[in-house]
Amino acid sequence: MDLPASYSAAELSSIEACQRLVIEFASLIDANRTGELIHLLVPEATFARPTAPDQVVTSAQAIVQAFASRPKDLVTQHLNLNIRIMLTGPDTASGESVVVLYLANGTDPLEPGKGRHATGPLLGTWSDTFVRTPQGWRFKDRRGRVTMFT
Repeated sequence: MDLPASYSAAELSSIEACQRLVIEFASLIDANRTGELIHLLVPEATFARPTAPDQVVTSAQAIVQAFASRPKDLVTQHLNLNIRIMLTGPDTASGESVVVLYLANGTDPLEPGKGRHATGPLLGTWSDTFVRTPQGWRFKDRRGRVTMFT
């Protein structure tokens, strides 16, 4: 991948906006505020979880519903690393990042100084496509894949 020698302020702003989407997506899931994911997606967005990469969910509404159907006692913690955004046009971008995911049961007791017992980690990747809309940058496509587990 060839990187430009320097980016304009507008290009840096676009890159940062896409990076924020990656982080906000995970933050909303971990905070169990999955209904707000709708604001990060274009209406025709597509999505595949890292744990089910061949099960593509189509439409922002269906993606939100898929997250709403997760077990109510599931607690997650996503760590997004090595977020790389490449502008592919004035209003399009692609991205790659690494995700580390820990899972816990919300009904398990919190241990002082330790939290809950977690399973994982799962290590995976995200491949993203972004588009600039009148409301700002949004996910057009988000595909995950697990690459390692313990």
